[in-house]
Amino acid sequence: MRSAIPSILLLLSSLAWAAEPVMLENGKSPDGKYFTRIQPPVEPGTVISMEVCKVKDGAVVGRTAAGGYAPFPLVADEVNTAVLWSPDSKHLALMTRGTKRTWELSLFQITDTGMAEIILPDATERALQVVKSTATNRSLHQRPLRWADNCTLTVRASGDAVNPDGSSIPLWYEVDVTYDIVQKKVSASKLIEVKPNEG
Repeated sequence: MRSAIPSILLLLSSLAWAAEPVMLENGKSPDGKYFTRIQPPVEPGTVISMEVCKVKDGAVVGRTAAGGYAPFPLVADEVNTAVLWSPDSKHLALMTRGTKRTWELSLFQITDTGMAEIILPDATERALQVVKSTATNRSLHQRPLRWADNCTLTVRASGDAVNPDGSSIPLWYEVDVTYDIVQKKVSASKLIEVKPNEG
């Protein structure tokens, strides 16, 4: 049985390009105008994309890469890809999984005619400043947490970091980083947890 598992996985991955798109959990915009989905790869080995589409006619407003770690359709699972719409449906925060231990955040402005990325300061960099570390150890995670209003986004940055006291035991940290997306800057950061990560 154990030897059959790789064969089954290979077969499933080779058939993924022929699959139907997968709708993302929480992917419908608050105003009901848009939905998000993961499009299967055109052929095996090609990039998997996340699309924003109009509910009215299914027209694609824009697309972006949906990470590079999980295969289709597992890439659509909320542990690998997560979306969070602003209350006015004009912005979409997207978490994608790039590797086994890295999840990163992107922010997009959404209109009927397109999708434009808004570059924000790195949440992990701010979290490392809060815990007084110089680098991540193995993992980093940036998940959109909540919108306080249409312009204020909070992201939970977590992971493990090099211990600033010189110890070989890394720190596990969780820091909430809040952005003013109009000013494209961090407006606040709050330490949620920091502890030795011995696991």
